[in-house]
Amino acid sequence: MLQNNDFSSGKAKTFRAKLLIASSEESADIFYASGFHAPDEFYYYETEHEKGIIVSPLEYSRAVSEVRKEIRVLDRSQLLKECGAEVPFPVFLSRRLGVDCWQVPARFPFADAQDLLKAGIRLECSRTVPFFPERMCKTGEEIAAIRKSVQAAEEMMRLLQYILTESKVNSRGFLELAGTVVTSEFLRSELEGSFKKMGYSASRTIIAHGPQGSEPHNIGSGPIRKGEPIVADIFPRSDVTGYWGDMTRTFVKGKAAPVVKRAFHAVLKASETAKSLLRSGAIASEVHQAACEALRNAGFRTGRTKEGLPCGFFHGLGHGVGLEIHEAPRVSPLNPNPLRAGNVVSVEPGLYYPEWGGIRLEDLVVITRDSFRSFNTMGMELEL
Repeated sequence: MLQNNDFSSGKAKTFRAKLLIASSEESADIFYASGFHAPDEFYYYETEHEKGIIVSPLEYSRAVSEVRKEIRVLDRSQLLKECGAEVPFPVFLSRRLGVDCWQVPARFPFADAQDLLKAGIRLECSRTVPFFPERMCKTGEEIAAIRKSVQAAEEMMRLLQYILTESKVNSRGFLELAGTVVTSEFLRSELEGSFKKMGYSASRTIIAHGPQGSEPHNIGSGPIRKGEPIVADIFPRSDVTGYWGDMTRTFVKGKAAPVVKRAFHAVLKASETAKSLLRSGAIASEVHQAACEALRNAGFRTGRTKEGLPCGFFHGLGHGVGLEIHEAPRVSPLNPNPLRAGNVVSVEPGLYYPEWGGIRLEDLVVITRDSFRSFNTMGMELEL
């Protein structure tokens, strides 16, 4: 029997039963498929005849009210009575559903896989990321959820900009606010605490200053000085929808050094160059390469320092954002595939040099047939 197994395509494919065993905290795919959020592991399955989840009694009543309407909810405790102690539960479930071959994600519990294989039930490991490829093209509802998360990120980025603007410079060259030295830790706590009041969760928000900013995922620490670049990368997740926002700006309190100014304008130009190529059908690796060329033409080399540290522009131009902060499609030299309408991707060129720090500027966009739409409204300015 043929069934359309790719909801983003009209092409019929041979049906493959699917099985996921995970919590929605660790698997965006199980949350996407079921619509149910649980901190503990549960089962999601698809057969030709039904889709269902299997949860503990602790979660059963909530699952019934929260899952997608086409999902059947089963109480695992009731099934375990039928299963007994001798047969591993995944094997029992397979036999009960009449499935002799499951398609499973690459990250599938090893012990459960062993039990299934030992019982003669075949597994096909899907190398597709995400497991449900239709996740890569967002629906209108998903785009609206991401937009709200980006709006929350922008609100906190403006708060950060305000704090830096209002800060004074003390006699030692450090920033102070109301007599207290401004640190990365203080700024991070202000932003992340405010996010929680807004219904968002944010963790390890990046506020890296000076040489720390040359390491793209260094979250930053210690007191902030005037004149040094401050890379602020803010990425909240909605507690309600599970969708992420993501944006980055780079600020300097006071006057920036000439090399920092040149780097800022080069990164801004690279961002504009890349955005000018965005549309459905644009090759992701070619968009990345255009940003690389813009930075190279501005006189910024990419390579290694004498100490062997990477410098210049050494990461991909962007990544997908949705139920995961980093998901497909990537906008990088490793992705030769075309972008498609509905892809939500970041555009975040950067320059990084250990001697002075880093510059990164990031907007989030959705790809359209002929161009793109940006989720961001906040401008990009360096000196405060």
